[in-house]
Amino acid sequence: MRYYDEITKLAENNNGIVTSQMLRDKEIPSIYLTRMVRKGKLQKIDRGIYSTEEVILDTYYLLYQKNQKAIFSFSSALFLHGLTDRIPYKMEITLPNTYNSSHIKEDVTIHKVAKKYHPIGRIIKRTIFGNEVACYDMERTICDLVRFRNQIDVEIFRKAIQGYKTHSHRDFQKLRQYSKLFNIALKMNELMDVI
Repeated sequence: MRYYDEITKLAENNNGIVTSQMLRDKEIPSIYLTRMVRKGKLQKIDRGIYSTEEVILDTYYLLYQKNQKAIFSFSSALFLHGLTDRIPYKMEITLPNTYNSSHIKEDVTIHKVAKKYHPIGRIIKRTIFGNEVACYDMERTICDLVRFRNQIDVEIFRKAIQGYKTHSHRDFQKLRQYSKLFNIALKMNELMDVI
């Protein structure tokens, strides 16, 4: 009975979601997840991911739980930072170019970057449901938008830049560092001067 209580507490502390990895971390046999599903105490959402019945599914969190290397980027990062008022049609993630993403079945846009650039700007951000996911910080997101400007909707781009310039947590020093690192310092300076 002790394990059932521990699993229930784990789910309660994690917005109704519990994973088999969480059980491994606590040295709880995963058979208890199966037993709780049979008893109707949990529902299986996906491989290794379970929820209490009253939970509202957080697609960002579920994708992140299944793909810990994924970092939300581009329109998804803008959404998480509140730099766009549009809910992205598709989630966008960035992965190292050495990562085999063939197992990702969700309808997402996958960007790949060199392994050394993948962790730059990675932070943990809360979704609208309060769950923590990996996301690029605002400065990395702005750099990505500038680097791939011809692939970004003009209105989204303009609002993101304007939103960043007036955001209370912006860091122009970090933006300069990233723009040098990604060889877009000249473009970034011109853009900031214009806006």
